Amino acid sequence: MIVLLGRFTPGVPAFRWLWVAVYSLFLNLALLPAGFGKHIYGGDMSLRATTRTNYYTLTLTLYLDQANSTPDTYEREIILYIFRKSDHVRVNTATVRQTGSQRVRYDNQACADLRNLSVLGMNYSTDVYLNPATYNDPGGYYVVWDRCCRSADISNIQNPGGEGMVFYMEFPAIVRSGSAFLDSSPAFNFPNGEYICVNKPFKLDFSATDADGDQLRYSLVTPLAGYTDNTPQNTVGDGRSHTTYPEVNWSPGYSAASSIPGNPALKIDPQTGQLSVTASQTGLFIFAVLCEEYRNGVRIGAIRREFQMPVVDCGNNTPPPPIISYRNVETLDLPFCEGATALLSTETNPLWSYQWQRNGSNIPGATAPTLTVTEAGDYAVVKSFATTCGNDTTSKITRARVLPPPAAQITPDKKPPLCEGASLVLSVPQENAVTYQWTADGAVLPGATGTSLTVTKTGLYGVRATSSMECTNRDSLSIVVNPNPKATLTSSASAICQDNEVRLDATVGSQYQYEWYFNTASLNTSDAATRLVGQGGTYQVRITDGNGCQALSAPLTLAVIPRPAMQFDSLAPVCATRSEPLLLAASPAGGTFSGPGVTGSQFDPGKAGAGLHTITYTYAGTSACPVTISRQIRVEPPADVNLPERVSVLMGSTVTLKPTVKGQTNGFLWEPPESLSDPTSLNPEASPEAPTTYKLTVSSPGDCRTEKSVLVDVLKRMFIADVFSPNNDGINDAFEIRNTDQFPDCEITIYNRWGEVVFQSKGYDKPWDGTYRSQKVQAGSYHYLIKTNQPLLPEYRGAVLVTY
Repeated sequence: MIVLLGRFTPGVPAFRWLWVAVYSLFLNLALLPAGFGKHIYGGDMSLRATTRTNYYTLTLTLYLDQANSTPDTYEREIILYIFRKSDHVRVNTATVRQTGSQRVRYDNQACADLRNLSVLGMNYSTDVYLNPATYNDPGGYYVVWDRCCRSADISNIQNPGGEGMVFYMEFPAIVRSGSAFLDSSPAFNFPNGEYICVNKPFKLDFSATDADGDQLRYSLVTPLAGYTDNTPQNTVGDGRSHTTYPEVNWSPGYSAASSIPGNPALKIDPQTGQLSVTASQTGLFIFAVLCEEYRNGVRIGAIRREFQMPVVDCGNNTPPPPIISYRNVETLDLPFCEGATALLSTETNPLWSYQWQRNGSNIPGATAPTLTVTEAGDYAVVKSFATTCGNDTTSKITRARVLPPPAAQITPDKKPPLCEGASLVLSVPQENAVTYQWTADGAVLPGATGTSLTVTKTGLYGVRATSSMECTNRDSLSIVVNPNPKATLTSSASAICQDNEVRLDATVGSQYQYEWYFNTASLNTSDAATRLVGQGGTYQVRITDGNGCQALSAPLTLAVIPRPAMQFDSLAPVCATRSEPLLLAASPAGGTFSGPGVTGSQFDPGKAGAGLHTITYTYAGTSACPVTISRQIRVEPPADVNLPERVSVLMGSTVTLKPTVKGQTNGFLWEPPESLSDPTSLNPEASPEAPTTYKLTVSSPGDCRTEKSVLVDVLKRMFIADVFSPNNDGINDAFEIRNTDQFPDCEITIYNRWGEVVFQSKGYDKPWDGTYRSQKVQAGSYHYLIKTNQPLLPEYRGAVLVTY
């Protein structure tokens, strides 16, 4: 965007106007309040989707006056505000920071320098996350930034020095109807440095690009003034919500449709975005372009750019138009080969300055009399005076066309690689006025100048195609001739045993496929190098490797040997504790037995262990075909029986014998049977008159026997005296308790009438002699407690009388 500083006065020569403008500028700058935006001539915004989901790059581009400002006056960072369009509620803020800059290039640099025109495009950017839960309103959203103030030298609006500026863009919701909606806004192309000469036709490309290919429509609109003003506290917008943003007030005779007066006035092509005008008066004019984005006929977003353009009196001093030459010949059509370059040139003369353009845009740094062309496009050169300011002229368009190279893609007549003994035809498409040369491993093949080549060997084959315009193209194809695989076939046995199978083994290799044949008939194809067969006949295998090369094995013939009749006696269950091995019998004789616990022709249940076992009989005879027959034998474990070593019973009473038995049982037998209620019961009652040992025999499957014994003690009751006289006369001198030997763990405690223990012992080997602490106790009654520690007779309580 280009702005000419100072006030324009029609009829005043340009050089006088310039000095007035410069003086006025310095005076105005000295009087500006801090924070004013008079160095900002305009700008625009864009929003571009990134590769990260829901992340977008938000960019504000400002066009800044370098000639009349310093970098310390440029904003380092700017806060942008994002609002919802439906209710104008602010939903977020984004702080953008300086990310790069680019100078605006002028066609006529001498005039730009003389008019002190130097404009810098400064980009402010940041990546923002748009949360789908927030940015889903069908009405969409807008981004805005308010700033005051404008240059006081603007000719077409009222009070320009006090009017603010608003930078504004709209974008759609990122979720529509529940689905993600991806969109990047349009982005204006970087402008050429231009000024308008009064009364002369002028055109300027003001188009934008859209990353999504959406339709763009352009129109001229009134710039926005916003809500900032030239008071120091209100030079930057504070992000408040507003339903509308005020527009600038046009000076009389001006409007959006006539922002630069002329015949015609400033207008824009709604499809291409090209501005055109033949200005009728000088001045500094502001205008705004709205670029609307449509997808499938629906408006989804918009961007705005504000711009200022000076109209000056360029006078009638115009250089002659430049001529573009190629190889010293004027050319308007420049065909050149793809990948090549073409050097365009114009007159070399220190009186002139040049600015080359491609497709109407200035090429940065292309100000020399020559230009190296590397891509297609419409090229022109703008010629102006090198040291004085005057009109400039533009050459005719030279259209550069990139010629496609001749076709040279090599196509084989069959899919490579080749197998040993095969051939391959390589060919390229035939074109008129094209010559060909084939090579092998970089060496030219004499006479190989046609569109095809037959190859039978490994190598790198290439072709070079050259057109009449000397455009060349090359292609190459590596051809590998692979050896055929080795196909061998072996068997795991020389013959097939009846009802058995033999394994066939073919050559093993990576990515091999095998097609098997029986008596010349194909069986199937697989990637298995082995096959089990049970039929007599002739076998072969065809091997195909990973390159498609094949080989067929030599035939292999196998015969079937019949099997003999086999017999093997059945085996009854046996006990694991059987002492003698079991003799095995099978026919025909001469074979071998195998299996757990088998030694020779005997089976040892103890070695085999409990469980179901398989015994196999193998008979080979005189052939190489062993035949087997199997039988199963169950080895039964004996019952698990537990009995206490001894139990007790009071004389004259009975006790129930209670063994624990685990496992299957067939019967029980107690011995001796005398004094037992039932000697074949698991739990008989015993009533011995004297200590007796009983043996239990438990029978279980497999003819197993388990024996356990228990001793039944016969206990006598205690007999306790009720009086004794410890007077040392040899008669009843001690407290007598009979049969204590039946209760060796008994505990005896004797108390006096006060509850004091006067005697205590475990066992009663030494009876109480009527003393306590070596002194005779007084005559009287003493209580006793006798614990037998025997469940049958838990305890005795009573009293004994001591007399003298």
